[in-house]
Amino acid sequence: MNVDVQKIVKAAVPESEGRNVRIVSDNMTRSNYRDQNFLSSNYPRSRPKLYITAESDEFDQSTLAEWRDEGFEVEYLSMGPSADEYRRKLRMLSKKKMDPCATFGIVAYGDAAAVCLEHYHVLDNNPEFKLGLLIAYYPTAIPDPKGHFPSSISVLVHLAAGDEIGVTTASQMVGIQGKRRTRRKKVESGIGTGGTLRLAYPTYAYDAEPGFAEQDLDEYRRVPAELAWSRSLAAARKAFNNHADLEGVLEENVQGKFFTRNLNQTLSTYTAHKSPHVTHIPTLTGGIGAEELERFYSQFFENPPSMKLTLISRTIGADRVVDEVHVRFKHTQEVPWILPGVPATGKRVEVLVVSIVGLRGGKLYHEHVYWDQASVLVQIGLLDPELVPDEARKNGVKRLPVVGREAARRVLRGWDPEEEGEADNELIPGWNEDGSGDEQDGKAKVEDGEGSKEKSDNKKLEKKDRVKKESHGKDSEKKRKKSSSKSKGAEKESPEEKEAEKDSEKKDSEEKTLPQRPKSATVEDESSA
Repeated sequence: MNVDVQKIVKAAVPESEGRNVRIVSDNMTRSNYRDQNFLSSNYPRSRPKLYITAESDEFDQSTLAEWRDEGFEVEYLSMGPSADEYRRKLRMLSKKKMDPCATFGIVAYGDAAAVCLEHYHVLDNNPEFKLGLLIAYYPTAIPDPKGHFPSSISVLVHLAAGDEIGVTTASQMVGIQGKRRTRRKKVESGIGTGGTLRLAYPTYAYDAEPGFAEQDLDEYRRVPAELAWSRSLAAARKAFNNHADLEGVLEENVQGKFFTRNLNQTLSTYTAHKSPHVTHIPTLTGGIGAEELERFYSQFFENPPSMKLTLISRTIGADRVVDEVHVRFKHTQEVPWILPGVPATGKRVEVLVVSIVGLRGGKLYHEHVYWDQASVLVQIGLLDPELVPDEARKNGVKRLPVVGREAARRVLRGWDPEEEGEADNELIPGWNEDGSGDEQDGKAKVEDGEGSKEKSDNKKLEKKDRVKKESHGKDSEKKRKKSSSKSKGAEKESPEEKEAEKDSEKKDSEEKTLPQRPKSATVEDESSA
């Protein structure tokens, strides 16, 4: 039903001289739950409310700022000296006026975290289900590890491995809850590398001391703090359905670096709130801070025009994006980020690159880039797998366990279901028990990419053919000699392989090339161009 407020006012108070009537309130500035798009992901709404709480009167300002940068309305709540008074404060949070269907979250530390976990473990302490998120950092006590929290609350607990905390349990007698007991127990390290603890609510243990997530404390440890932050942010975004477009800003960064060669576009994607850094791990090239990144991308980030990038996979988290990329180029010029100090060799290179980009406040904070540098060196002729140091050769090492471009091509080509039982383990001595051809003693020929797909396919077909012959009872010795002779012949480049190389070079020439940026380019040069 549509209501005309102006007509109602005129009917109630007719227009006359001296009339003094005005509308003192309306709900049009608040969320309108009658809107057909109400609660949709793009409906305008207020920033999610987060209460950060701990024992002290003041708290780490960096942590508060980071939550604000991620789009949350943040308020600090001090626990104070009295636990009972603190519980009263918690009850008052649910009575504050909020938008329809809106919820709030709590991120608690230490003793305050212990009280919050105990308080909200009881369903009645969350009236109207207004608390939607509870994150506890190193609480001094936790509720019954087997007792679930109400489903209306998303809970996440971070503990310090080795810390002694109180663990509350309740005895059960014929279905009746008995007396609660709290015992001191040592926090275990958890399973796997992630420190997952098998509790009824999501809990992780970190190899650090309590306080590891607060930057203003001596106990602060960057690695566990950032891991816990990623998990906390993921829980908060899920609880409030508040997701950021991380992929968009990353694509702007890649576009500026590799395609438009626009320095302004590239640098604008990095955060200004923290010191961003880029590190290409195998060569330790990149930059730390805005000034170094500007110098690196303007003077040293050069790529040959033949470079082609193919995205294999992309994994998007709450605060990071992981890309698996197939990179292909002809080494016609120096490429400082991947082959610093190496003049052009004219060799073709294919390698898989893994990029891990961390973001803060919707901007790039760090980028860690990994690839197999040994494979790159093999392909350009700077590393020969057959040249084994004398000391290693005396110990039985016959070749270096490295491969060329066939590794990158293997992932690009993928795996066929018919290849089950045919793993690429040619470098493992004894894997191929029949010892035929180049496979014996783990002495596989490393290809530089010239017709590697054809060679690999030929080997697979040869192996299938051998299996068929064995099943029909044919002479195995004759089969091995035939296979050995084929493998030895494969070491020489066949006419078919030469033709494949020509086709590949032709394809390179037809592909879209990357534009060249002048080596002396600066931010000002880009804006004026």
